[in-house]
Amino acid sequence: MKIHFTVLLGVLLASFAQAQTTTKFPSGYLYKIEAGAIGRQVYVCNQRPFNTSGELVGVGDLTAQTQQVFENLKTALGTVGMTLRNVKQVTYHVKGQTSQVNSTISQQVNSVSATYFTQGAPGIAEIKSIPKIASDDILVEVEVIAEK
Repeated sequence: MKIHFTVLLGVLLASFAQAQTTTKFPSGYLYKIEAGAIGRQVYVCNQRPFNTSGELVGVGDLTAQTQQVFENLKTALGTVGMTLRNVKQVTYHVKGQTSQVNSTISQQVNSVSATYFTQGAPGIAEIKSIPKIASDDILVEVEVIAEK
């Protein structure tokens, strides 16, 4: 019994290691989860401003980074047959030194989002200031909840 368990564990670990080295995910739209009824509700979390090559877009430029995030969101939602029109809730996490988002940052984010949410902003939209994101050069990350 002990030998069977050891062999099984070895096979599982080898399979896991192979899956980790051979699976390549596209950069920038990595965190997509379907919940509940398949195809009905999707959560996209920690969407960051990386292009498909994995390079950070718009270092120091909040507008360029927000645009890249929206392009990544369109791609992620498209993989499950949705568009930005399906977004019901959006939360922007913007890098800042205080807990309050200043009006300039708010205007930049809202201006970019207006060009992508052509049918109007989702019913729930919030901009939060956070002291640090995954990297010092990342100025914004976005979460959305979309529903068919």
